[in-house]
Amino acid sequence: MSFNKTLINTFKKEKSAIFLYIISILSIILYYFFLYGKHSMSYPIILASTFLICYLIYKFFVYKNLYTYLDEGKVSPKYKMKNGYVFEDILNVMRELHGNYISKIDLLEERHEEKEKFLSEWIHNMKTSVAIIELASEKGKKLYGNEDVIKDIYEENVKLQENLESALNIFRLEEFAKDYIPEKINLKRLITDIVNTKKRNFIYGRVFPKIEIEDEYYIYTDKKWAGYVISQVINNAIKYAENTKYITFYCERKEEVITLHIKDTGIGIKKEELSRVFEPFFTGSNGRRKEKSTGIGLYMCKTICKMLNSNISIESEEGKGTIVSITFHACKVV
Repeated sequence: MSFNKTLINTFKKEKSAIFLYIISILSIILYYFFLYGKHSMSYPIILASTFLICYLIYKFFVYKNLYTYLDEGKVSPKYKMKNGYVFEDILNVMRELHGNYISKIDLLEERHEEKEKFLSEWIHNMKTSVAIIELASEKGKKLYGNEDVIKDIYEENVKLQENLESALNIFRLEEFAKDYIPEKINLKRLITDIVNTKKRNFIYGRVFPKIEIEDEYYIYTDKKWAGYVISQVINNAIKYAENTKYITFYCERKEEVITLHIKDTGIGIKKEELSRVFEPFFTGSNGRRKEKSTGIGLYMCKTICKMLNSNISIESEEGKGTIVSITFHACKVV
């Protein structure tokens, strides 16, 4: 603790003692005044002031040492004083409390890790089941040709797969730094690859992608995480398509920033709900009507974009459509 803070704390903590001391000294000075007159006043004043200054200096160093020990004790709960001191008992209590808190934190972290491992393993097992359902759907379609039933199974399976992937990514976010691999990426190729993986989604949603991006646009980011964000936006665009026929991808560059725009002419978002779309578990009136929304997708997009040093924003008008804009750091083409 600094000199000024220690001095101020000394006066604060000793103010009662100082007040009583001053009252006592004033009484003695008045006594001297009535007995010997004003000519003998200097002696008791000097004596009283000397005692007061010595007392305050002593208390200053007492508190200074105490704060030093407390500061060092905060850094290490195992800290021990070099010699037996009047504050050893205080430090022992603090050390014991510190130790108890650390034990509880360790226990909570251990339980949290166990829970994470269990849920992660469960999600991976569920993803295996999802893959088997997908294969069975393909086989059923070929054997029985009942496209409506198979389509329903497939759509529900896709939703299950997306939800499991979102849950898995929530756990991965906690160790984002270990899973972050930035690289130079061709934006058009990235969009094309993502669209190709979602061919069936587009077909079942009766929506067609229009990629209006030039080949020269390169971004510098993590391919997997950026792909996840774009996939979530596409999922929402297809999910709430209804009146739209196309989902258009286009971009623009301003200095060192490339902004990807994903535009649809779907049902749009109500103006009063637009400011809340990135909140966790917020589904809005569209989500409640569709009964397909978890309220996690856009929240994850916002969180991931922050970690990627990117930005995501939404412009929408109810009944006219939505434009989602994602910014990336531009990469120079060599």
